Amino acid sequence: MEETLDTEITIEAPAHTVWAVLDNIARYPDWNPLVPELRGRTTVGKQVEGVLTREGMPTVPLKPTLTAIVGARELRWLSERPTPGEFRAEHYFLLEETGNGSTRLIHNEDFAGTFLEQVWEPINTLGRAAYEKMNVALKARAENYASEIPAIHPTADAGSYTSESLEGKTMRCGCAIAPVEVAINAPVYHNHLCGCSKCWKPENALLAMIAVVPAGNLEVIDGGEKLEAVEKDLKIVRYACRDCGSHMFGQVEDVDHHFFGLDFIHPELVDGPAPRLEFAGFVSSLVETGTEPARMSAIRARLSDLGIPFYDAFSPEIMDIIAWHKVKLAKS
Repeated sequence: MEETLDTEITIEAPAHTVWAVLDNIARYPDWNPLVPELRGRTTVGKQVEGVLTREGMPTVPLKPTLTAIVGARELRWLSERPTPGEFRAEHYFLLEETGNGSTRLIHNEDFAGTFLEQVWEPINTLGRAAYEKMNVALKARAENYASEIPAIHPTADAGSYTSESLEGKTMRCGCAIAPVEVAINAPVYHNHLCGCSKCWKPENALLAMIAVVPAGNLEVIDGGEKLEAVEKDLKIVRYACRDCGSHMFGQVEDVDHHFFGLDFIHPELVDGPAPRLEFAGFVSSLVETGTEPARMSAIRARLSDLGIPFYDAFSPEIMDIIAWHKVKLAKS
């Protein structure tokens, strides 16, 4: 005997967001009424373990093997009894982009085996209701993520920029008393947002704000005794105030590094507006620093609304400069 339990729903969220909710099985207890518990790693060939719950039917242990994973498109797992031909169930989710920003979720399960005839009627009724309940819960959760308007950075969110040069201005750390003060004695360039794990960011900022000045044009005019190097073994060594943690500047010592000759600063440490933001870089790195993957579509949408181009590295302009630097090194 073979049967298919078929359900579907349209979710007003990108497939990327729906997938991020489905793939984060550790958060299933927060929202999933069908599979309220699932543990393990979602990797093809791996087995995960949890429970399956359906109103009016007994809760059953779940220990399927993942058979197919195509990021943001398809997830399949297989459960079967040890006795060949007795019972086999392949549970799968297919995500189809509709072209208007929403996602058609196909949530099915294919059943086969001699035991199926005894249990198909409750599966097709009570089981179907439970699957549809999960679909509704998934829709609500994904749409909640998709509708978020995240706070990016106080400067970006306020849209407060200046066309004036920061040359001649002073950066101050966050200490209310005796702050570290660093004078900027050259023009500031390439102001951008960064999502990497190394760049310091102020409170209530999702991404850091970084700009550069030609090396040798920063002057510590007060509080220098409080400056300490952060992770000295990195190519860009950051110097931060040991009291408040504000990163004041970063310097490059390796003469072969593509950023040698530049010092990195945080323009928000200057009183008043910062230079206009040119782009946001390393946005996907936010996931590595703890941001839920399901939030990423909303974050990129917010950057787009703010008119800030975004990339998962630097801007194309800077990436071309780095690539050319590698060519120069190879020729030298």
